[in-house]
Amino acid sequence: MDVFKKRTFSPVLISGIFVLSACGNSSENTSGDEAANFPQEDLTIVVHTSAGGPTDLMARELASAMESVIEQNVIVENKPGGSGATQMADVASSNNDGYTLGAMTPSQIGLINGTLSDQYTINDFDWVSRTQIDPYILVVHDESPFETLGDLVNYASENPGVLNVGGYGATGSGHNIAFNILSESADIVAQWTPYESTGDAVTAILGQHIDVANSNPGQVSQYVENGELRVLGVMSDERLEDMPDVPTYAEEGYEVETDWAQFRGIYAPADTPEEITNALGDILDEAMQTEGYQQYMDNAQMLEGAMTPEEFTEYIQSQDELTNHWYEELGIE
Repeated sequence: MDVFKKRTFSPVLISGIFVLSACGNSSENTSGDEAANFPQEDLTIVVHTSAGGPTDLMARELASAMESVIEQNVIVENKPGGSGATQMADVASSNNDGYTLGAMTPSQIGLINGTLSDQYTINDFDWVSRTQIDPYILVVHDESPFETLGDLVNYASENPGVLNVGGYGATGSGHNIAFNILSESADIVAQWTPYESTGDAVTAILGQHIDVANSNPGQVSQYVENGELRVLGVMSDERLEDMPDVPTYAEEGYEVETDWAQFRGIYAPADTPEEITNALGDILDEAMQTEGYQQYMDNAQMLEGAMTPEEFTEYIQSQDELTNHWYEELGIE
């Protein structure tokens, strides 16, 4: 399956929900009726990072777009902590009625395979929709001695464990694994400094509190344009349209697993009725096609990657397997 393909609309989805509501036993009828009239109250999207980061921004732009599709408010709540553990506990304990959702990145999958492996599996949540792809990049301060990715690797090779790299999340987060994948390819060792958001990591590199930040294009573009920061490489198969002068890791001589991508999406508590999940998927799909959300995607230099609930569930399964592989490969407990 091409994980970067756009989701296509299903014009019969809502009519199908009405059909479901008209048949079956009483519980099925109730579920169908709820889906046909969903939503009847405000929705909440819980974000696992502090305000200002790319996931927070995605949630707020998506909430605004959703409000133009439905006749309800969509509230965004920030619940950082534990690299996503606080948010996941909140979503897991919420009613599975479709009104409480979680914004997500690979960090949730990392937690499921790491520190929260005794609490959750991917089956403890329902995976509603992927919303975007946001490539990983490495960025340094303009005053950094590292002009190229090769410079950074050479320094780290000559000074094992001295290079200080920062990014969102503790060991096992999406950003952390992305850098570890490069480290394995380049055969280097570095220190990892975790932050509660990618924006916090960018603030740290601006203040030269760390040597390099694992970030995303939209978080640093303004600082790159005004000459404060410099991007050394992008973890992608091809150069980015908005950063044509930035080489890929492979171009710099470091072969990495580009299937490990920074994605974002929406998930829900386990056992949310399928009709509700599908209705949410349809709402999100329509919201992502609005002019405002499309403009945000362009400005933030994101790649589109919408998926149906079924497609997203399959994608999460593959990411779960890939995460487990890298945890074993890199010795992450």
